[in-house]
Amino acid sequence: MDRRRFVKNSLLLLSSPAWNAGLDFCLPPKVYSETTSRESAIEYPRQNIPDFEVPPYRGESYEDQVPDTLDIASRAELGVHVLTSIADPNLDYQVYWLAEWDRNPPIMLHDFNDWVQSAEGLMEALPLLRLATGSSLNEQVDPAWMRMNLKCVGPDGLVYMPLNGVPSSRIGNVFIEPLWRPDGSSTKVADKSVAFVTAAAQSARTISAMTVYYLRARNPVWKQTIEGMIRRLSELVVDRGDYGYIPRGGLEPNAKFGPQAAMPTGVLAIETGNIRLLQGLGQYYRVTGYEPARKLAMKLAAFALGPAQTFDSRGRFLFSQLEKDWIKDQYPGIERGEIGGHFHAHTIAVLSILEYATAMGDHRALGFAKASFEWARTQGSSLVGFFPEMILDGHYTGCESCEIGDMIALALKLTDAGVGDYWDDADRWVRNQFAEQQLVEGDWIYKLAATQKSKPVEFNMTDQNVVDSIIGGFMGRATANEAGLVMPHCCTGNCLRAMYYVWEHILESRDDQLRVNLLLNRASSWTDIYSHIPFQGRVDLKLKKPFASVFVRVPEWIKSGSPEVRCEVNGAPRTIAWEGRYVSAGRGVPGDRLTLTFPIEERTVKETIGAVPYTLIIKGNTVVSIDPPGHYGALYERAEYRADRAPMVKVRRFVPDEQIVW
Repeated sequence: MDRRRFVKNSLLLLSSPAWNAGLDFCLPPKVYSETTSRESAIEYPRQNIPDFEVPPYRGESYEDQVPDTLDIASRAELGVHVLTSIADPNLDYQVYWLAEWDRNPPIMLHDFNDWVQSAEGLMEALPLLRLATGSSLNEQVDPAWMRMNLKCVGPDGLVYMPLNGVPSSRIGNVFIEPLWRPDGSSTKVADKSVAFVTAAAQSARTISAMTVYYLRARNPVWKQTIEGMIRRLSELVVDRGDYGYIPRGGLEPNAKFGPQAAMPTGVLAIETGNIRLLQGLGQYYRVTGYEPARKLAMKLAAFALGPAQTFDSRGRFLFSQLEKDWIKDQYPGIERGEIGGHFHAHTIAVLSILEYATAMGDHRALGFAKASFEWARTQGSSLVGFFPEMILDGHYTGCESCEIGDMIALALKLTDAGVGDYWDDADRWVRNQFAEQQLVEGDWIYKLAATQKSKPVEFNMTDQNVVDSIIGGFMGRATANEAGLVMPHCCTGNCLRAMYYVWEHILESRDDQLRVNLLLNRASSWTDIYSHIPFQGRVDLKLKKPFASVFVRVPEWIKSGSPEVRCEVNGAPRTIAWEGRYVSAGRGVPGDRLTLTFPIEERTVKETIGAVPYTLIIKGNTVVSIDPPGHYGALYERAEYRADRAPMVKVRRFVPDEQIVW
């Protein structure tokens, strides 16, 4: 069964009653705790929490016939599936943060890194995807996650990770030590007297998730909790006048940093939370205008753009010693490099700076984000959206999905901010590496695992329903032609949030105008879009509201002003006018059926991707063939796209009653 067909069949069920060695720094150690029981009750900082409700996702749902092409809403439904299926009901729906299939049997596992649930945006992405799709699959997970969040609020207002009652919680911790205590001394996570830990990074996306819930319900519990976090974070800042920072290390409740607490620099300035915090602070300030969020963000932004030593003056990524230590055994000579490092760590920082810049009107920070993005675009294959997990002068072969999601988000948000036109970048990346690294069919995983060495299923692992659970997630360490052997759900969280950004930006309506920016299938209250790309150069609009002007962005392979772009409205020719990369079809009324056609052809391109030379056949912006091909988890098996007519399929479409501008 091909992957596209599997997506359609999976959604039907859901709605019914050359792998590389890669990095080891983010994977769990092969040493496990002596704790063997799964029965312990989780000990939280508090048990009594305020009341809240998750409002239903209301809207119009209907069946429709659409071209069988890339459908973001369908992919988002698979996203809801993975987010809610990896949640473990035996641990209050805490997620299994990692799946592995370079072993027999395939497994999912728990360890300290389960905190990706908050730190990498899984809780932020879930309500956004439900809004886009109307999916109610496993809807018990959403309130369970937010109850857990509220129970994790400590007496000082920060959100903590409970260790007691979670047997795997002390395995594989990173970026959290030294762990500071209320008396200013420090210890380690292994210290059994430590019950709760946090770092500023955990607050960053928790603020984002709670802001989404606040936008939906306006329940003051979310506002009060966020503002409590911001007040406590502000107390922790070391103020250096022009800038400020939160020292390195993790925290117990009511902890204080000792006199030897260090200023984090390089990648630690991002991963310990300083720069990551800018994202949540910017989002919350944009929604509420909360002044302490602005003041804290300004201090941290000044730190990010200077003393943090994370970027150079041109926005290029600085290669910190810690990043070099992660990979020096695999890549001798790396000590000499000054520019490079972990792609996602830096791009999530750029995205955080961009969120701050647009919310606060900081033009310097906005210019920095643009420059850094444009440099990052040159460090992988901008043709397909493959960006290496580590920037190593073109020598690194694996792509972590996180950075694809980051780069798509940056392309869309920089365009939205009016400092560039990156629609075509987003279009290429979404159609290719982004779409391919989402797991939509898993039979090959079982076949591959059967060839691997048998390994025991440890106490913090499960081998039950692994492949079924991770359908819809995003894989790590793929090559251009082959899926990776792991799925770290940092990739899932970041890419599924980016998927909402794509869904959100496909079209927009303002000032009596409709603009279609990305030629992808989409339902909305303004118009339904039917994209025949890449089978044909054709997109249909079925208007639902009146517009003085209807604009459609023409793909990049068509020259502006081309007479080969033609428009019909209700079967009759319509004269179009070019405005930049858009064509205007003029006025439209409800019921109008607008069809835009243009040429689409195949071309053959030779491209080195992840240090490997490939030959690609590309139709429009869509890769339809790659040579050499992959093997077990082969990517770009898209021969069906080479046909000249799109098959039609029946789907459930959903138009939400509410909008969240995110």
